[in-house]
Amino acid sequence: MREVKRLLSNRLLMVADLALPCEKVFDIGTDHCYLTIYLIQKGICKTAVATDIKEGPVRIAKRNVRLFGMEKHIDVFVADGISHVGDGCCVIIAGMGADVIVDILKKDMDSAKSCEWLILQCQSKTERLRAFLWDNGFAIEEEALINDRDKIYNAFRASYTGINQPYTEIDTIASEILAKRHHPLLPGYVSGYIKKLDDMIAGYREAGRDFTEEIKLKRALEELL
Repeated sequence: MREVKRLLSNRLLMVADLALPCEKVFDIGTDHCYLTIYLIQKGICKTAVATDIKEGPVRIAKRNVRLFGMEKHIDVFVADGISHVGDGCCVIIAGMGADVIVDILKKDMDSAKSCEWLILQCQSKTERLRAFLWDNGFAIEEEALINDRDKIYNAFRASYTGINQPYTEIDTIASEILAKRHHPLLPGYVSGYIKKLDDMIAGYREAGRDFTEEIKLKRALEELL
């Protein structure tokens, strides 16, 4: 059997490592379908559904499914969101912005709440996605960080509990799970956010806007380093 692992980026391998054994996984926004194929090859999931909103990525995904002999295990089709996900299934949404992922979940919250687990990995505004999950009764059970091409990515596995978790702005940026584990990449991840705050403060200063809250947040994050 051809191994697909060599085709996966460090970011996608991090996402795969968060997956728990399951009967069926839904890969939303699959792109090339390599992640889904990998999960089947590793025996983490028995079957899978890979979807994308565009026909182009779906054609590529179908070609790769045939190339790796996965036709009996993976269904690929065009779909928008998670409305096609059944109760108790497992969902992966990776490689999108936080705003897009939040919109997908908000559009079909019943499906999101019924999932056994969701693995979410966004390219930006991770703090917004965390806040959305906590505000809507989801618990973040596990997290990971990885350096991929000189950028640090974050991903987490979550499930619905119905309990809205209280949190601070710091909590949405610096993971308590990773802090307790003394994850070696967490200081670099937090430093990257501080750099964004520096750029924001400079812009506010130039525009004559108040940046008191940004300064407070920056100092609080610096205390974590």
